[in-house]
Amino acid sequence: MQRRFQLLHRQFLHCLIVGSAAFAFWSAGGCGRKTELPDLQTQIARLQGDSLEEQYKALSNLQALEGGAAAAVPELRSLLKRTKNDTLQAEIAETLGSIGPPAGDSAADLIPLLDAKEMWPRYAAARALGVMGKAALPALPKLITLTQDRDRDVAAVAAESARRLNRLRKQK
Repeated sequence: MQRRFQLLHRQFLHCLIVGSAAFAFWSAGGCGRKTELPDLQTQIARLQGDSLEEQYKALSNLQALEGGAAAAVPELRSLLKRTKNDTLQAEIAETLGSIGPPAGDSAADLIPLLDAKEMWPRYAAARALGVMGKAALPALPKLITLTQDRDRDVAAVAAESARRLNRLRKQK
């Protein structure tokens, strides 16, 4: 029951964020108009605040910037260390993963999430580590262990990330 609630809660937050973005896109004129990318410094400032809603908005906007959000990595790492909220930890991991190799310095901060009690932080951290490049190689043993996770989705994403990192390791 608790897991189902957490899944629904995460889906609700995602819909809230995506719904807000979709409404903003529609109200800006949809496909006929160019939409501006979010301002990076504004998003970093939102991360530093205490409002969960603002932090989630910033994470969503940073995910849209992908590798262009690399300057936000130090603040993302700081927020990850400050929060105990599983859903927020998972969203931070997703954001770091969307940044990709430029967020490689955060790999060490994501490894402890692989041991999280809840599945979302484990899933998001495993997924993010798989796209961070060689900086995430220290996570490989933990990811291999996670391929036996009790949650099939976590095990599958851990296996894919482990394969990616193993290929990188062999390229050394």
